[in-house]
Amino acid sequence: MKTRNLFAVAIATTTLFGSVFATSTLAVPQQKKPAKPAKPTKPAKPAPKKTDTTVADGKKVYDKFSCSACHAIGGKGGNSGPDLSKVAADAKHDAKFFEAKIKNAKASNPDTSMPAYEETIKGKDLSNLVAYLKTLK
Repeated sequence: MKTRNLFAVAIATTTLFGSVFATSTLAVPQQKKPAKPAKPTKPAKPAPKKTDTTVADGKKVYDKFSCSACHAIGGKGGNSGPDLSKVAADAKHDAKFFEAKIKNAKASNPDTSMPAYEETIKGKDLSNLVAYLKTLK
């Protein structure tokens, strides 16, 4: 009988410790290893600003059509047309204003000697020239 009781106690003890061990192992969440920090990357080069290219291209249009023959900017150029050095400083001189003047200045000022450029400066050239003129403050 002693052997039988001893055997029962051993089984009970093993079962008890086994269930405690299993419960404690399953109840505690496994901790994950911390993720390795990401390697620092070089910052991407910013894309060239569209406005910079547009303004630079607008200056090229200004030169291509010899606008400086009549207009001065910063003391360089002709004087038969208005000085454009600060033409964009006036809040009324927005993109529509410049487009209208370039296309047909006589529409708003019949006495002007500026020819109409609606057939020669158009599309991207017109947009770029307007962008350039808008920087003249």
